[in-house]
This record gives sequence, structure tokens and C-alpha cells, in this order.
Amino acid sequence: MKTDNTFKLGDFEINRIGFGTMRASTGAGIWGDNLNKENTIKVIRTAIENGVNFIDTADSYGPYTSELLVQEAIRPFGDKVMLATKGGAVKYKPGAIMANGHPYYLRTAIEGSLKRLERETIDMYFLHRVDSNIPIEESVGALAQFQKEGKIKHIGISNVTVEQLEKAQTVAKIEAVQNAFNFNDRRYAEVVQKTTEQNIAFVAHTPVAVNNWDDTAFSKAKQGNISVNQLSLAWLLNYAPNVISIPGTSSEKHLIENLASYDVNIKF
Repeated sequence: MKTDNTFKLGDFEINRIGFGTMRASTGAGIWGDNLNKENTIKVIRTAIENGVNFIDTADSYGPYTSELLVQEAIRPFGDKVMLATKGGAVKYKPGAIMANGHPYYLRTAIEGSLKRLERETIDMYFLHRVDSNIPIEESVGALAQFQKEGKIKHIGISNVTVEQLEKAQTVAKIEAVQNAFNFNDRRYAEVVQKTTEQNIAFVAHTPVAVNNWDDTAFSKAKQGNISVNQLSLAWLLNYAPNVISIPGTSSEKHLIENLASYDVNIKF
């Protein structure tokens, strides 16, 4: 793996194409069990065998079922993988989620994740959503307390603005931000810039926006003899050195195609 295709987070060198499990490990509406669990476990393990070492999940995926599946999938790989999960969002029915950033709830969330993931310490723990009823400093302050207790190694926040990042930084060291970001959805470009300046990992969820690409993008992909997915992921690799994308898939073919984005040589 070339140096510019990795990002150093603490003492861990992350390969910049990770694996997101939101859709791959759950049923329709991000609800319930995946109907092809064994296949998903196989794909995740294939990803790791091919260099993926950052796996992202959340307690709200399922809810809970994703964390259980991910732990089963990565168990043979020990500390070769940085595992990220999230708390602070409640999945209460298929396709519906709401924020809960109250410190008492986050205590319940972290303890549940530790049990499901069979860990004493979670590598990367994100505040999943900012609760409009709770100051972000209180929510992140709870995560800082869990870190002091040894339950979290690295603290992250998700779906945030620059202002919210700055507020969170008053109570804890924020080492990663996870927001939606792709070729067509650049609403968080200012957040990416801020994290780049501070050498904070920016984890791009929803990194492939196939349905939103314009004709120019499809033409460029065709000219380069690559897929639109590869073009999208290569664009993120070229955007900033701290951007880590987490495409998810239940297909080994698409997985290998995604990882081939490292080798795409195209001007944007």
C-alpha cells in the first residue's frame, strides 16, 4: 500500500478505503438481520484479506444486529483491524432514526456495544448524531469520560458542522469526523477542509453516489475504462490526504472493484 493511500490515526495506519456495514449487514430499512449473513461475513473477511483494515458499524444498524455480525466476521483477525462503531442514534422502526445524545443514554449505548463487540475497549467510537435537545459538549463530554475509563480509544463525531466540531473540541480530542461526502454531495467541504488542516481523519460515508452522477462523470469513467464507483472512490482518494471512504457491498466482485480504485490514474 502506497503511503498516500494510508492515514495514520494514533499508532494505527489506516488504508483509506474501508468498509461500511450499514446496508451490507442489515435488512431492508436498515432493520433486522441480513438475509444472507454467511455471505456478508465472507465479504467482510475477503475485504480484510485484501487490505481493508477499517470497519465501520453502529448500534442503530438493525438495531444491534450489525455489531453482532461484524464481530463474528472480524474475530479471526484480532488487532489487524480498526473497528469503529457509533452511539447516540435510536433506530425505532424500519427507515426511521432519531438522535439521543443524553449522557445517560450514551452510557447504555457504549456498554451495549462493548458487550456485542466482545471488547473491553472500542477502537473508534463516534457520537452518531447531534441531539438538538442536548449541547454537543455534554454528549461528547460523556464520551470523554468513557475514554478515561478505558472503554474508548479514539473519539469521533458524525454528521456535524464546523461549529459543532469546534464545540466538541472544547471537551475532548476529536480524532475523526464522519459525514456524507462524495463527488456530487459536497455540503461538508468546509468540514473536510477543517479536518485536513488539523490532520483529523475525515470518514466519508455514502462515498458512491451512482444515481446522482451527471453525464460528464459517466463519460469520464468510460474514457478511463473504469466504473463510476471506481471514479467516485478515486476522486475521494485525490481530494485530501485525510479522507477515508467506507463503501459497503454484499458482493465480492464489487468489493474487489472498489479496492482497485487505488490504482485509478485519472485527472479530475
